[in-house]
Amino acid sequence: MSTINFGGLASGMDTGSIVDALMEIEKQPLERLESDKEYFTSRQDAFDTLETKLKTLLGKFEDLDSSGEVRAYSASAVSDEYFSVSASGSALGGSYNIEVQSLARQQKDVSDGSYESRSEANFTTGTLTIGTTDITIDNDSLDSLVDKINAANTGDSATGVAASIIQDGSGYRMILTGEDASSTFSASVSGGTTANGYAALTFSTTQTQSQASIVVDGVTITGGSNTFEEAIPGVSITLNKVHPNAGDTTVMNVSEDVDAVKTKVKDMVTAYNAVINYISDQKDSDWGRDSGMMAVKRNLQKMLTSQIATGGDLTTLSQLGLETQRDGTITIDNTLLEEAITTDMNIMDKLLAGGEGFDGISSLFTEYLDSTTDRVDGLAATRQTSTDRTLKTINANISKMETRLEKREEMLRAQFDAMELLISNLNSTGSYLTQQLSLFNS
Repeated sequence: MSTINFGGLASGMDTGSIVDALMEIEKQPLERLESDKEYFTSRQDAFDTLETKLKTLLGKFEDLDSSGEVRAYSASAVSDEYFSVSASGSALGGSYNIEVQSLARQQKDVSDGSYESRSEANFTTGTLTIGTTDITIDNDSLDSLVDKINAANTGDSATGVAASIIQDGSGYRMILTGEDASSTFSASVSGGTTANGYAALTFSTTQTQSQASIVVDGVTITGGSNTFEEAIPGVSITLNKVHPNAGDTTVMNVSEDVDAVKTKVKDMVTAYNAVINYISDQKDSDWGRDSGMMAVKRNLQKMLTSQIATGGDLTTLSQLGLETQRDGTITIDNTLLEEAITTDMNIMDKLLAGGEGFDGISSLFTEYLDSTTDRVDGLAATRQTSTDRTLKTINANISKMETRLEKREEMLRAQFDAMELLISNLNSTGSYLTQQLSLFNS
């Protein structure tokens, strides 16, 4: 409800400004609470930001905490006309001669008849059997029967056969396709009746299945798809085309990818420096002196100098060219790093990823960082719990104080309005008396 203020009309005083000034004094405790709220919110934001950077660093060390991840290989064929290749960190360097003898083909069966409509109920009753799975036909259209066939190709008892529809120019036909070139399937309809004058549903095989076959350095390998994942350890081979002549081969080379390994190490260093720089940037703030935040920097620097019994010449990160600066960040000596990759990759692998019976430096970091960023017991999580309690109390006090101040302001304005009204009445009474005295004297 709106209120009417007299604003010093009777007294000549600026009562509105007086109330505003009084309320500024009254609001000082509220301003302190709002300042506290801003502080604790900024404090938690700082820990949340640190956690984000720590998680990024965790991901970079996870990319280096197993042998297959530390190593990086590249695979290439002299020509990708017949096959394309890619390599993982578990590959072995070498040169291979590969012949593509045949491509994998799945069995395809096509319905013998064609149908004018996909959606009309052309099949009234019967049972479609694929392998050992029976599918009931009950006033189905091509579309609904295809849906039933594909539904049967799910779960633990999947038929291994997918259905689709094509338009052959004169009508619609159903195609059944085996999902594995290693096996065949059978499809038949029993007790089938049709509507709209169509013949019973039957299928003919238009493409027989055949396995893919390659020859690697004289050894023949077959498979149910055109991609071979295990023919050569750590190398994926995808077939594109059969060699035209028996005995023709294409050379594939697998070699250490020095640049890829360097990139992984550099990415880790970048993430590490981001954490150290961020903590250093907080040093002038109250939370920058938090024991937990200071411990993170201290522990990271300690682990960085860990010595690992690799059984070789590389036992510390400094021997990879990673040097700690006075501000706690790391720089990389690219010459030392590349030398370690090209001449001592096996020992570098053990230094970072560990070996039988011992952890590598990356494993030490991942274990610590995983604990530090834990959603329940991690640094940011524990600070969040205490901060939430504090902010809850502050917000409650702010709400109470805002209500009290609102009532206080209403009371002050009402008091000043009452004063103005009283003065106005007194002024009116004085004017009346003055007028009466003037009449009496005359």
